Amino acid sequence: MLALAGLAHASAPAADFVTSLDSRCAVWGPWSLGDDKQPVRYQGPCVQGKADGRGKAQWLNPYRFKEGKEEVDEAWEGTFRRGVFIGDQTFKGGVEAWRGNLVLSDHGKIGDTIALWVHRAPAKGPVNLCELEHVALVVPNGFKVEDDALVQARMLAAQQAVVAACPSNAAFRATDVVLWKAVLIPDPQGTEPPALAKGSVVLDNGKPAEVRAYRNDASAAVRQKQADAERSARREQARQAFHRLSADQHVNAWLTVAQADKDPFKWQGKTVALTVRLERMLSPSVAWVSEADRTGYGYASLLLKGVNSDTFGKLDTAVVIGQLDGRRKASDLGVSGSSDSLEATTLNVTHTRPCEQRQCMDWLGWDVRKEMTWGEPFKAAP
Repeated sequence: MLALAGLAHASAPAADFVTSLDSRCAVWGPWSLGDDKQPVRYQGPCVQGKADGRGKAQWLNPYRFKEGKEEVDEAWEGTFRRGVFIGDQTFKGGVEAWRGNLVLSDHGKIGDTIALWVHRAPAKGPVNLCELEHVALVVPNGFKVEDDALVQARMLAAQQAVVAACPSNAAFRATDVVLWKAVLIPDPQGTEPPALAKGSVVLDNGKPAEVRAYRNDASAAVRQKQADAERSARREQARQAFHRLSADQHVNAWLTVAQADKDPFKWQGKTVALTVRLERMLSPSVAWVSEADRTGYGYASLLLKGVNSDTFGKLDTAVVIGQLDGRRKASDLGVSGSSDSLEATTLNVTHTRPCEQRQCMDWLGWDVRKEMTWGEPFKAAP
């Protein structure tokens, strides 16, 4: 009851209560009864200005009432809780009209969370306390909502409490469970605060209960943060490997295949590095290659001398390092047969590393442009 009292006090707009014509006791009128302020006469116990206990309410026809006549549209006789009519249902917890047409019933605690059932009132008659919109679990400060296992355990326990209180022989049964922080304070438009987590606990033909349609923004944020940290670590590893390789091999420039093909003389006598894709081996030591990442740099070709079939790994891409040797024909490199007339800029390869990710992202999967410009003099970071 304390939980309900706190929620009711904080919530806005309030549900519609109608004060009895012959007393100062108020009855909650859902749908048209309360919305139109239909007149009511109530007889029975009253607690803090609201019908509470076994009593009788008669809702009068508003149009006939304006004519000075009383005509009963609907009569409620049974149990009231804080103005809400629950009829003859056996229920020991507290009931509170919450907002709009919704009613909360207090079902104690599930672990360290307050369990409140949310019901939508019918147009007529008592609120059925076994018909749920969802179970609201109000979590305390410090509750580890990012812990999916903990959250889903609470959801399963909430569903077990519903089944125990409201038995059913239905083959399929679903209970929606929503986690909130206390207190459930709606915004100025009366909309309830965003849920911390939500899911539907399903019993399906005797199978063990499972949580479906699960959503937990807090745990998703934690996973995203972990993924971001892991991604940053991988990028830093790629950066360090890139600079270490460049330093160890004394790389003077990183070139694209197009840059090497356009001006093979600019870097003659210098050590250059490229990322390439194997088109085909022309001989056991000569390969015809193109850019590893064609999407960014267009299409150009290069002859490599001093490689073999294992140079390019499973993805047929590699980092190759060596010295440019101008434009040569494949026949000049000892290639015979149908490919001997191929001509391109040639790289005498001195070192290779196969790429383990497409487009050689295991080497370039970081913000390369901050520390290196393709086709410009390069100095490896210490």
